[in-house]
Amino acid sequence: MNATQRAQNAQSPSQIKKSVASFVTDRTIVVLIGHYAHRYDDFVKYRFLYRPSWVLLHVTVVAAIVLMINLGLWQYSRYHERLDFNEIVSERIDAQPKQLQILLAELSDDKVQPSDLEWLNVLVAGTYLDDQTLLAVNRSQEGISGVDPLTPLVIGDGSFDRGSGDQIVLVNRGFISQKIDTPKAPVGTVQLIARVRVSESRRFGELSDPATGKLIEVINIDLPRLSQQIENLNPEIYIEVLDSQPKDSPELARIADPVLSTGSHLSYTAQWFIFSIFVAAGWVVVVRRKLKSG
Repeated sequence: MNATQRAQNAQSPSQIKKSVASFVTDRTIVVLIGHYAHRYDDFVKYRFLYRPSWVLLHVTVVAAIVLMINLGLWQYSRYHERLDFNEIVSERIDAQPKQLQILLAELSDDKVQPSDLEWLNVLVAGTYLDDQTLLAVNRSQEGISGVDPLTPLVIGDGSFDRGSGDQIVLVNRGFISQKIDTPKAPVGTVQLIARVRVSESRRFGELSDPATGKLIEVINIDLPRLSQQIENLNPEIYIEVLDSQPKDSPELARIADPVLSTGSHLSYTAQWFIFSIFVAAGWVVVVRRKLKSG
């Protein structure tokens, strides 16, 4: 090829730019087509996840995980509530006894709430009204079924005038087996070391006591209900005997101390979180098996 022919075949700079631009454009189109083709293949591959039955599965899995996580958090909250309860009760049952009349005065003046006094040890003197004794039934202690004799106590020197507004507090004198007859309360003035408890209420699913009429047996120590038949009874707190002078019947067992444990709340917390992980892992396994099966 002579010089003249080479000169004719040579491209000008503008032609070279056009050729390069055309090559780049074609290359870009190929790349883009390949990219979107790959994305389309992914869409086709996972399209089954959008079917109604699978959408229902996704919703169910998410709802189950959310529920289990919330149940775990709730159990963790209960665990800390139990820790706080144990700490409060431990401090109160180990504290020195206080005069019950002082606490009743503070309660009457709204300086404290009944829950602020529960589990405190108290000192009180008074006289039992044995003829108004009733029984708290369906009680158990150390695996034995029995009852708790409940006897009103007139606080003070023992003088009692039904119209004078005497302070009366209900006393849980202890626990006895169902096979034992209810012992009589001590006669005359007694001095008690006792523990404050608050009025009980019916729990969900439990039997309830009749709303009217005189009760000789109760399922719950419901003080507002018992105040209908025991005049001047304090409707907010009652006491459990720890020690009595003079002594009460030897057949009466002291009410057991509260069980201060954290229960199973922490283990339940871990279980709910583990269950939520299993559900998520199960969803992944099901999806992968579906992909492999085509």
